[in-house]
Amino acid sequence: MNSSFHSSVQSLISFCETWSGNAYSDNSQWLDPSVRLFSSHRGTVSGRENVTALLQNDFADLDNVSVTLTNTVERRNDKDYVASAYLHGHASRTGSGRHNQVRFGGTVVMRAGTDEAQPLIHTLHLQINWTSGARQLLSGWQLPAEESGWHQRFPPVAIISELDAPWHIVPENHRATSDEQDVIDTWYRYAWALDQADFTLFSTCFSENAAGNFTPLGYISGRRNIIAAMKAFRLPWPWMQHYGEPLKVCIQPDRHSAILIIGRIIAERTHDSGGREIYGAHYRVGMEKDSHNRWSICWSEYNPGWLSTDDVSGIDTALPRNR
Repeated sequence: MNSSFHSSVQSLISFCETWSGNAYSDNSQWLDPSVRLFSSHRGTVSGRENVTALLQNDFADLDNVSVTLTNTVERRNDKDYVASAYLHGHASRTGSGRHNQVRFGGTVVMRAGTDEAQPLIHTLHLQINWTSGARQLLSGWQLPAEESGWHQRFPPVAIISELDAPWHIVPENHRATSDEQDVIDTWYRYAWALDQADFTLFSTCFSENAAGNFTPLGYISGRRNIIAAMKAFRLPWPWMQHYGEPLKVCIQPDRHSAILIIGRIIAERTHDSGGREIYGAHYRVGMEKDSHNRWSICWSEYNPGWLSTDDVSGIDTALPRNR
């Protein structure tokens, strides 16, 4: 992982440490005393002590709990602070000579006011999108429907993109950011909008002349055609999550175009036998900045095949000339 792109959002780190059981005893101070947690797997809980207890005890009977955050976003204006991330993790239990492991993935969104130097989270949304492996280890969880689709007892979702997406809560980000971070944030917006089927937000990610090779759909040109094709492609897969790690950002000398290399994280296999971080594919994404200093995708290219951070230097960072 390139450390310069790794999130340092303290509230997300505190959440991750608390939930995985690696927090210090006084770690709850990042939460407002009246905080509310809306979760798809455990329901709604109110109050700092109750929220902390639920998170700390969620994996109480399991071993080797690990939670990893990706796709982290942080936005702020005069009224609101919001941070979000994708997450994937695993836990296990060893018994009767057998090692059973369960994996899970989801999304977290947290909100705070902006009247404190360090945001105190007053609202926390935790959506579990998928599970795999020994699901029976997740006792007491309301598991996601995944392939079964909607039914009468379908639990309410904890995250509704049209209401909870960071870009809807804080449309204009007042945080000081670099072009490199804005380019990364644009791809995270694309991934979120596609995974959450928020096609109003998705439509903001592309320039009018955008084009690309969208595996398995093939080459598509034009913003309208891309949105139409990706909407039809996405709808049958409500559990979709595009975990991505920014590996390289190249801002061109004109400061109005850029190339972003994103590693596609496969939650089931994040390291090779030698311990190196690996990715199941990579995106080569071209970006351009408009007259309002907003970045949008003008080229997207998905390249399957395993690679490690050692391979990044060999990836072409030039935009296709005849796209």
